[in-house]
Amino acid sequence: MQPLQGIRIVEVTTNASGPFATGILADQGADVIRLETVGVGDPSRYVGGVRGGVTGYNASMNRNKRSVAVDLKNAQLRPALYELIKTADVFVQNSRPGALDRSGYGFEALHALNPDLIYVSISGFGPDGPASHQRVYDPVIQVTAGFAAAQGYGSDKPELVRTIASDKIAALTTAQAVSSALFARAMGRVRGHHVELSMLDASLQFLWPDTFWNHGFVGEDFQRKPLIAEFYRVLQTADGYITTIVVGDEEFKGACRALELPELLDEPRFSSLYERFTHYAELLVAFAAKTRLLSSAEVVARMDREGVPCGKVNSLDEVIEDPRVQHAHSLIEYDHPRGGRLRQTRPAAIFAGEPCPIRRHAPALGEHTDEVLKSVGCSEADLAALRAAGAIG
Repeated sequence: MQPLQGIRIVEVTTNASGPFATGILADQGADVIRLETVGVGDPSRYVGGVRGGVTGYNASMNRNKRSVAVDLKNAQLRPALYELIKTADVFVQNSRPGALDRSGYGFEALHALNPDLIYVSISGFGPDGPASHQRVYDPVIQVTAGFAAAQGYGSDKPELVRTIASDKIAALTTAQAVSSALFARAMGRVRGHHVELSMLDASLQFLWPDTFWNHGFVGEDFQRKPLIAEFYRVLQTADGYITTIVVGDEEFKGACRALELPELLDEPRFSSLYERFTHYAELLVAFAAKTRLLSSAEVVARMDREGVPCGKVNSLDEVIEDPRVQHAHSLIEYDHPRGGRLRQTRPAAIFAGEPCPIRRHAPALGEHTDEVLKSVGCSEADLAALRAAGAIG
């Protein structure tokens, strides 16, 4: 099942927040057409492990898509792209606010052209305000939204989450919003409209329930609690690291049995859920003194026998070999004509019992330029003229 089959999305996006979002929708069946810069393409084409000119970064976000190489600033190309926009259901862009308006591809221009078009704008800090003009990458949003403070909680040094977390959170938010917008349009509640979201807003929404649970109250007449960051620790073992988290009374008792720490059961500091959460750092110190004497496998096995959540810290190589990953068929392999054999995650959502298929490999820059433009009326002579003018690649 491909739930978005028949939906066409045109995107002018770079790096991760846009391509990752449309990649999810492409996996679910949408016909996603990427408009990339002639001769350069998306920066993701130059980042990460590479073979045959294909990077793992780009290939994982842009499978199931088509690529058209264009110069959006070239007015000679605009009639052809306007014809393409007329066939689209969704247009997604993550340029800085105002950039596409100047090229003739802003919301007002495209909505007038296609009143049913859902136009999605992703930005760093929103369409206006003191930072709307700033060029933004993931780490800037992380330090602004509170990721770095949360990662450094309990120490004197803030830390970044060492993945493009804000980009991908914005992407997941975008994919969900596009699905909702399509549903509202299908129900006749609205025609085409503008969907706007910022990386900052998406990250704040993501962080708020736990990282900001002491900031949800206005005023000081409430009980502050340690952040969940206090509970998220890795504990050293004799041969590696594990993590565990103990919430309920039975889990606490089970952990004490597993680690042979019966004396903790009589400790007033750990006598209730409230007390344990208040003194959780001290509880972990006691656990760590025992886990250092055991192998990771032994700690996990003991905890599992007692019904206590626990996991060995996998290296990146070990993730691939983990029996739970393999059992779920979470990773797939297929052949790319230039990149060779690729390993990627399968589409996470399974509809009607069957994962969505990989219909297309991630395209080369401009691989579908002629195919797409011919489909909206361009002749061979038109394409030759556009290519001679540098409008397409």
